[in-house]
Amino acid sequence: MELVENIKNIFSLKGRDRFWINQLILWVLYAIASSLVRLTYTHHEYDGPDTAMIIINTMLGFGVSSILGYFYHSLSLCRAGRNLLIAVVASAGFAFIWTFSSNWIYSLIDPVRWQDAHFSIYLIGVLNASFILLCWSAGYFSFKYYKQSRDQREAMSGLKIQAQQAKLQMLRYQINPHFLFNTLASISALIRDGENNAADEMLSRMSDLLRLTLKSSPVDMVTLEEELRILDMYIEIEKVRFGDRLQYKCVADDASLPVLVPSLILQPLVENSIKYVIAGSQQGGEINLTVAVQGNRMIIKLTDSGKPCDQPMIGVKGGSTKLGLKNVQQRLINIYEQDHEFTIGESKTGGFTVEMNIPAYTPDNAAD
Repeated sequence: MELVENIKNIFSLKGRDRFWINQLILWVLYAIASSLVRLTYTHHEYDGPDTAMIIINTMLGFGVSSILGYFYHSLSLCRAGRNLLIAVVASAGFAFIWTFSSNWIYSLIDPVRWQDAHFSIYLIGVLNASFILLCWSAGYFSFKYYKQSRDQREAMSGLKIQAQQAKLQMLRYQINPHFLFNTLASISALIRDGENNAADEMLSRMSDLLRLTLKSSPVDMVTLEEELRILDMYIEIEKVRFGDRLQYKCVADDASLPVLVPSLILQPLVENSIKYVIAGSQQGGEINLTVAVQGNRMIIKLTDSGKPCDQPMIGVKGGSTKLGLKNVQQRLINIYEQDHEFTIGESKTGGFTVEMNIPAYTPDNAAD
């Protein structure tokens, strides 16, 4: 586990730091492999000059590959064919320098043993060094392509998140003026009817509600408990207008209260029922909200005493396209994508029902 963690730390380093650490690791492994090869295949006893040459050869390889890396760093990855040609030519050229430098130093360290050297030794040395540097170049460009691809994915992911947040923000800002317009219209109606005290109370509660809702970001998730508190404030505002005509009941189990929901997601649903059931009937009506957690899902169901044919249907050809319900549906799509259900229909009692099935995330498991 510690080894895996160390490897992850290397990949998390930035640019040049990661390059130098990888260089050190790679050429230390090269030195170890060279020692094993010499121990296995040398025709003479492994001695001090051999050890010195392995160290010098490794240092030269480290140096020429570092120069290659500096040169490759300035190349654009968009021209793969040109980069391949450059890598082949550069590897061959630096392999020649590497081989002749190491052989020259070897002749100084052990001139007696080196006096039997001939052209084929130089040729084989250049070919071996070229192969090593070509492999090094392939690894360098592969990692560079991988890093570019990863950076592009992260950038696209960031842009996608920003786009999602902008879309959610737009939808939320549509809801706030929509609610504000309806509430101000209700206050105006109360004033016209001479119910000044009721209008003053409604205006005061509306100010409290707007102050509370505008504190949070349009893309925030809040606990259901907080969402129900905001909804209760909205219901109290509407009760000033409708009095006993508005009968509202909410039942939420304890397990659902810490679950995260999109802020201001319930108010448009209740507002829709008030508009089509309460306001459109002299007797008023009932609105019932139930919330329950089932496994890792949360079921939110709102029913009223109206009739489905009297209310807007979403996704039905020829139906109305009311702002509040459409925004709720679109926000759920933006936040949960396919991991949710949003259905509209007729309840068992003949009224209108809206049901949402969403993941039961809490602040603890959402962080995971």
